[in-house]
Order: sequence, then structure tokens, then C-alpha cells
Amino acid sequence: MPRERRAGGGIDRLPSGRYRVRIVTPDGRRLSLGTYPTKRAAEVAYARSVADHADGKRANPSAVTTPTLADYAPGWVDTRLTTHGQPLRPRVRDLYADQLRLHILPRLGTVRLAKLTTPAVRDWHAELRGPDGPGASTAAKCYRLLRSILTTAVEDGLIPANPCTIKGAGTERAPERTIPTVAQVHALADAIDRRMRCLVLLAAFVGLRKGELLGLRRRDIDLKAREITIAQQRQVDRHGRDLVGPPKTDAGLRTLALPAVLAAELESHLGRFAQADAEGFVFTGVKGGPLAPHVLQDAWSKARADVGLPDLHLHDLRHLAGTLAASTGAGTKELMYRLGHASQQAALRYQHATQERDRAVADALDRLIDRTMDRNVDE
Repeated sequence: MPRERRAGGGIDRLPSGRYRVRIVTPDGRRLSLGTYPTKRAAEVAYARSVADHADGKRANPSAVTTPTLADYAPGWVDTRLTTHGQPLRPRVRDLYADQLRLHILPRLGTVRLAKLTTPAVRDWHAELRGPDGPGASTAAKCYRLLRSILTTAVEDGLIPANPCTIKGAGTERAPERTIPTVAQVHALADAIDRRMRCLVLLAAFVGLRKGELLGLRRRDIDLKAREITIAQQRQVDRHGRDLVGPPKTDAGLRTLALPAVLAAELESHLGRFAQADAEGFVFTGVKGGPLAPHVLQDAWSKARADVGLPDLHLHDLRHLAGTLAASTGAGTKELMYRLGHASQQAALRYQHATQERDRAVADALDRLIDRTMDRNVDE
């Protein structure tokens, strides 16, 4: 249902099926009365606000019965837009829905927004980080989601201020991951199903994300120029449906040069396993269809166990690609481009020099110092 615009406000139906009521106060402020399960309930809330205005009562967040977090949050997910003004990707919506269902609403769902306090948020966050909770990383993700939801509630005029003011609560401090060696990558490529050998090499030496690898099409590869273009990614939602769309960020759209040895591997793969037409997918399953993520994960788990790296993640290969690129002397901008990073902060992690590169720097400093000392002696 499109929004019903009325003098002083309106009612609109959200994708979730709930009805949202908005009013315009006499002083020109836009104020949300929250969401309601039926149109009738929304009509009653709207009529009540109109009657209050007629009686000279001023609507404000403390006077309006604010919705509970469980009432408000689903509508927020349904209507949330990205920084580029696009609807959330289905996988992101699913992630937010899971975080709400599993970790946020069981404890805070029945609390009305106006009653949600910083101490209550602090206690909830501490529980998530505690010994019986999902851990610090999940706690930080859920805190960031709750903070974003309540920021919108402030903008809607439902609460005067956001109670999520705990310093550092939304910061993740992920432990350092083990980066495989080049020899280990070759061992993994030899151990995995032959249809995925080239996928492992592209992840480790070019730094493509899993979704970018699964989304590669034959037309994206120019063997003559030794180039590969990242134009889309492919994921699968919880219902098994293919989700093909642009890369994670605008920076993900890029054309990359391939090492000669990898171009040769890719040429062999295209001749044996890729779908035949230009739009065909590069990585396929045994029946010739697009490679399914769960099939890749099963093959990866077996291969990493076979080579004695049971805890290695596929994404760890991307970290190796970044480290190798940095060891060649690539600068921050070059790393950002090659890895499809939108921020310098993400690329800077790979400029922590490898031990081999650090030794080369030390040797160069030795030569520089020796030359300087020789000149001083001669003088």
C-alpha cells in the first residue's frame, strides 16, 4: 500500500506488512508513532494524535506510547537503505534478522524504545560478551546494529537520544589469522577437487573474495591480455536462491593483471570445466551448473584437513595475496585497487612487511649506513 498522505501526517505499509504512522506536529516536526500490526490499529493511533492536537496537546516522544524494540526493529530492517541509497542486500537483511532474533530481541525486544536506557544496553552487551554468550565479535556486531536502529528512532522523533553510548562496544578486535605459505597454497591446490584448483590459486595470488570467484564469467577473463575483470559477485541465500549482483563496494569493480603462470592455469581450467558461452560461469559443479557454495566448502574442508591445516579459512588465502603484493613494494593505493578495498585502513594491514621483506629493508639500511660511515672516515 502506498503511503496515505493526510493533513498533518500519513500511514504507510512497510514491506514487513506492518503499518507505520507518521504525524507532523504544530511546530513542523516530523514524528513517528511507530509501527502497528494492522491498519486498524494504525488508524486508531493516527486518530488519537489528531484528537490530541485538536485539544491543544502537543505530541512529543515522552507523551506518545513508543513501540517496543520488537515492533520497531523489523520495519527498520525492511526499509533500511545503504549509503548509496539502495535496499539492503538479501544476505545482509538475513544477517540482521538473525542477529535480532538470536541475540537482541530475546533480552530487549519487549522494552519500549523510550524505556531503553544506557545501563540496560550495557548489561545486555556484557551478557553477550560473557562466558555464556556468543562472544566479543558477535557482541560488537549486534551492538552496532542496535545503535543504528536507535539512531533512526531518534531521527523519527521516538526517543530524544540514543542510549548506545558505550565506548568501544562496537569495536571488533579479531585475532590475527595464520597466513599460509606459498608452498601450502600449492599443496591445497593439489589436494582439492580439480574443478576448484584454479579457484584456490586465484584466491591466494590475486586476492579475490569467495563471492567474486563464484561470480566469475568467461567474458570476465582476457587470457591474451592476462587480465581478469571483477564485475559481479554470486552468493546463495538461505532458501538456496542465487544472488548475483555488483561487488561488495564500488571499489570491488576492477580489472587485474594476472601472473603468467596463473594465466596458464586458468586457460587449462576454461578448456576443461567452465561453461561454454561468454556469460557462462568459470567455476562449476560436477553437473556443469554454477559451483554451489556448500560444495566448495565441503571440498575446501577436506583439502585443508588433508594437508594438515584444519583451521585455515578460504578467506585466509586473500590475506596471503595482500601480503605478497605488499612485499613487492606496492603502496597503499595499489593495494586498495588490487584487493578492491574502499578504505585505506583495510589495505594498510598488508603493509606490515613480511619477514623476508623486512630483512631486505634491514640489508639495504646496512649498505646505506656503511656508505655513510665510509665517507665520514675518508673526510
